[in-house]
Amino acid sequence: MTLIVPALAAALSYLLGSIPSALIAARLAGRPDPRTVGTGNAGSTNVALTVGPRAGIAVLTADLVKGTVCGFAGLVLAGPVTGDACALAAILGQIAPVFAGFRGGKGAATTLGGYVGVAPELAALGLLTWGLGLLVIRRAVLSTVTAIVALALVTQVLGQHQLLGLGAAALTLAAHRGHLAAWRRGEMPTIREGLRDNRLR
Repeated sequence: MTLIVPALAAALSYLLGSIPSALIAARLAGRPDPRTVGTGNAGSTNVALTVGPRAGIAVLTADLVKGTVCGFAGLVLAGPVTGDACALAAILGQIAPVFAGFRGGKGAATTLGGYVGVAPELAALGLLTWGLGLLVIRRAVLSTVTAIVALALVTQVLGQHQLLGLGAAALTLAAHRGHLAAWRRGEMPTIREGLRDNRLR
């Protein structure tokens, strides 16, 4: 019985994470499926570029709330491990949504939301790391991956929320494997180059 409630909470978190906010925003605006235009990603950045900034902000907010609600609910319901598991389930739902053919976004906003729900101080540290990464690396995707992997290391050192830390890092690396391969080939544009290329489309 002790495992039934956490398992149900994680399953519901996956379903909540699977709500395809990017596809819904594009459809409401009468625009194409974001997975078929722009960067091909069902995330807030691509929606902002292909639908509009307000739609992008709405998707970012929705994806952030998914992780926050699921992580916090799991934490309150059954403690830190369940909070981590529910946050991870929401992230997995965002990346591989059952309601959208298992083709979703990269899970970054939902990961941040998960940390907000279970450990706001780690979320703030992640944002700080991401911001510093933008200044130094000048590549948003690489900064995102670096920040989430760095948080995983921090959770191991602190001995808190290790499940979320390691799980989110693994999901992030898997979701961004194409981008990381492009970076290794020297084909990942800087933020300025990416904005220039999008303006020319």
